[in-house]
Amino acid sequence: MIKNRIKRFKHLPIQKQFILISAVSIVLVVFLSVFSIASINGLMLSTASEHADLATARFSNDLDSLCTKLDVVTTSFQTDSIYKTLFNATDYKNISADIVNQVSENVSYIKSLYPDIADIAFVNNVVHWSSLYSEEDLLSMYKETVSNDKNLNRGLGLKKSSFLPFKDKSYYVYCSQTYYLGHPIGCIFFSLDMDKLSLTSSSSENAYYYLMDINGNYHALNSSSKSVSQAIIPICQANYSKVTENTSFSNKSKSYLIKMDYSSTARCYIISAVNISSVNKSSQGTLIKVTMIVVAIVFFVLLMLITLYVSLINPLNQFSNIIKTMEKERTRHLSAPIDIDGCMEVHDLGTAFTNMFSTIDELNVQIFDASSKLYEEKIRGQATEISYFRSQINPHFLYNVLELIRSQALLKDAPEIANIAIAMGKMYRYNTKGAPIVPFKDELEVTKAYVEIQKYRFKDKFEIFYNIPEEALKYRVIKMILQPLVENAIGHGIEPSLEKCTLYIGANITDSDLYIDIRDDGVGMSEEKLSEIRSLLSEKHINSEKYVGILNTNARIKLQYGEEYGITIESKESDGTVVQLRLPLER
Repeated sequence: MIKNRIKRFKHLPIQKQFILISAVSIVLVVFLSVFSIASINGLMLSTASEHADLATARFSNDLDSLCTKLDVVTTSFQTDSIYKTLFNATDYKNISADIVNQVSENVSYIKSLYPDIADIAFVNNVVHWSSLYSEEDLLSMYKETVSNDKNLNRGLGLKKSSFLPFKDKSYYVYCSQTYYLGHPIGCIFFSLDMDKLSLTSSSSENAYYYLMDINGNYHALNSSSKSVSQAIIPICQANYSKVTENTSFSNKSKSYLIKMDYSSTARCYIISAVNISSVNKSSQGTLIKVTMIVVAIVFFVLLMLITLYVSLINPLNQFSNIIKTMEKERTRHLSAPIDIDGCMEVHDLGTAFTNMFSTIDELNVQIFDASSKLYEEKIRGQATEISYFRSQINPHFLYNVLELIRSQALLKDAPEIANIAIAMGKMYRYNTKGAPIVPFKDELEVTKAYVEIQKYRFKDKFEIFYNIPEEALKYRVIKMILQPLVENAIGHGIEPSLEKCTLYIGANITDSDLYIDIRDDGVGMSEEKLSEIRSLLSEKHINSEKYVGILNTNARIKLQYGEEYGITIESKESDGTVVQLRLPLER
């Protein structure tokens, strides 16, 4: 089906093909442009999301690392007797000033080592030591820790200070229980200042980061905008139960791409929200460049299509109309040269078309002249055939005479004379009857009859050898083209020689031609005589009364098969002569 459509498209006029290809090209460019812009937006958003994921992962690692450090600090607290003394006090009055001073010094030292720690609180039912939280808040935190978790260390999430100077600040609280003799005697609460955590130095214009505890309390790590928080936090508060240590929560709205992960160490959720509109704004520069490139591509495509139409399509359409007009008027002659305004190739095509018709006009004249000459050649060839057959005597009388001679020779016991009469009868019967084109086998048989007569005449003057492939005997040749050449070889080459000679008749087949060789080792001929014969063989018309046998045979071959066929001759004085016939293979 596709092949049929392609075939139908190929057979459309070139103008329609051009319109279809142009439309498809423009649609394709527009589609690729829209796809590229959408892909760039998606890539920018994906990049911003990956950046946000990296930032939250880094913050989570920092928070986990800080909790691990606090575990180390709490270990030192667990082994220090000062804190056990502090927690084992039954009343504030039992706590000495030395213990208070030493605990204060230790707290100051720890806070100097870890600037993120804003406060270290010591709490049990008696002791309520803190610079950020009231006694009531401390007891609430203590009860929450003792009743809900048996772990020594755990995060409590985000808390607000109980005192006005720090009321608006959020602190991440990390708790460590202190045991004595296997029983809990109190808790140490580390409050981390959220403003000093490391993510605050990695702010991004395209993303917002939050820390939210399991109670839904949150702290904005890099944005204080309430409108942003109101758009993001409610979604997270409604879906935080779906998040585990190994499972994240993602949500994409028109404005934000939200992702929420859980840190089991800190027991908090880390939230990243990529501002989609901000990402789109930041990619506007890239989009403008891409748009400019697309516009430039569309412009160049249109320019190319217009140039192609003006230089190629429209001129070819004009050329097609000229051809259709000629077909409609049934004319094969141009009244005026074709002049098409187009590209160089189309202009050359018009010029070549004009020249072709001019050549056709010239060829028509040449064909007429050649037809006239061919008719003259035919008449001349017929005259040659007539001249040849005039040289033959009336066979009917000769048949009777030869039969009389044969019978008398047999009566007089002269078989040689009888054989000569039989051979002569065979020659003249072959010469006067049958078609002008005969199998090579028949031509060879009559030649052998002639050679037999000559053998009786010249006795032991020469030996005859035949080398004819069986396949060659099946091909058809012109009648009486071999015997005249054999007669020339005997009469002009062997008879004048004083030595015993050899006559060779052979044939050779190639892919398309039959070659017949007549060779003798007689007297040969001089260079002048050989050049004269070759010159006569190359002429189209026979104007010589000499060498009639070879020239007539050559003329008959060329007249029957064409100028590329005929006779070639090689000879050297006192070394013999080779005559070769070239004929086409015909069955």
